[in-house]
Amino acid sequence: MKKALPVLLLALFALAVTAVAEEKTFTIDPVHSAVAFRIRHLYTMFAGRFNTFSGTITGDPDNPSSFRVTAEVDAASVDTANKGRDDHLRNRDFFDVKKFPKARFTSTKTVLKGEKKAEVHGELELLGKKLPLVFEVEFLGYGIDHRKGKRIGFHAEGKIDRAAFGMNYNFKLPSGLTVLGNEVKLILEIEAIETVAKPKKLATQIEEFKTRNRKELPKEVAAALEKAKSEILSQKDIEGLRPGDTAPNFALPDINGKKFSLSKVLEDGPAVLVFYRGEWCPFCNLQLRALEKVYPDLKKLGASLVGITPQKFTDADKASSSSLTFPLLSDVKGDSLRDYKLLYRIPEKMQKVYKERYDIDLEKYNGEGRWVLPVTATYIVDRKGVIRAGMVDLDYTRRMEPSDILAEVKKL
Repeated sequence: MKKALPVLLLALFALAVTAVAEEKTFTIDPVHSAVAFRIRHLYTMFAGRFNTFSGTITGDPDNPSSFRVTAEVDAASVDTANKGRDDHLRNRDFFDVKKFPKARFTSTKTVLKGEKKAEVHGELELLGKKLPLVFEVEFLGYGIDHRKGKRIGFHAEGKIDRAAFGMNYNFKLPSGLTVLGNEVKLILEIEAIETVAKPKKLATQIEEFKTRNRKELPKEVAAALEKAKSEILSQKDIEGLRPGDTAPNFALPDINGKKFSLSKVLEDGPAVLVFYRGEWCPFCNLQLRALEKVYPDLKKLGASLVGITPQKFTDADKASSSSLTFPLLSDVKGDSLRDYKLLYRIPEKMQKVYKERYDIDLEKYNGEGRWVLPVTATYIVDRKGVIRAGMVDLDYTRRMEPSDILAEVKKL
């Protein structure tokens, strides 16, 4: 049993109040994608393309506004189906590929404009300059491909002023018309393959989340939290239970009101009990999502998985937890949390920080207006009701790895 009661990181990082998205990464397939452009030449629009490019799209397909894009084009791969013209485009009059071999696009935000349309805002780096660029994007689909993998498709269009990047080559006709226009239309047909990566450890996911959301606390806030830490550590009976202790029985309702008792659960085999803070806690959401991925393996081993929180469930919670197939139980009165020596009071100064800085009001989330939280804990309980392994940690950013939970269940 790992314990770290002297360590408490109660507010070093900004807290998110929504569930953590299920991010996926897609790699652009250059064989089935195209990066093209159109520019006015005299009295018509002339087209060209780039043959070598790469990029990734990262985000949650169910939440398109989360998508982030990074892409790179090999400027020397410009192709207009004429060698002399292409050589000219590669020299200093245009792309100057020896000095600036790559053009890069990095998105900064995605703004939805309808069910299947969005604006992707970002920055284009070309000829040593970085300027804003907006693509109008149409989502074409996401699903299984012919090789049993998954793909996603987009059509995108954007416009740039080539002169703004210093690409000024041109000359006028006697009529005053320039041979070339300055506006260049970019047309992208993108098909990207979902990357099946090795699952990240829960600790890695949490660390990445902390890095993305790290904010420096004002001195007065940090001082209040430091004082609150001492108050919490002085509270009694929050050290959790140990291996060899008998797991106290409980009977608690799940998110649909159905009662679950530990004694009944243990009739079918060992149980994994996970005590978490609530749906407002992003670290808890990461943990529950990671546990969902190993839940099928736990069931194959004959084990049950149960999550327990002091939060009072609402209809909104039903929707947000719909992707979880194991039961979440509500301990509104905190009886089981006390029995497992996990329940602590939130000091008043910390309550103020939660409400004013993070807009988190535990009086609303928890039943009976209580400002209490559980020490985050995981217990592996055998069929006889004896705790065999687990982890208790007052640092709520540290959780037991699902792979370690599986290893302990296998020992049973």
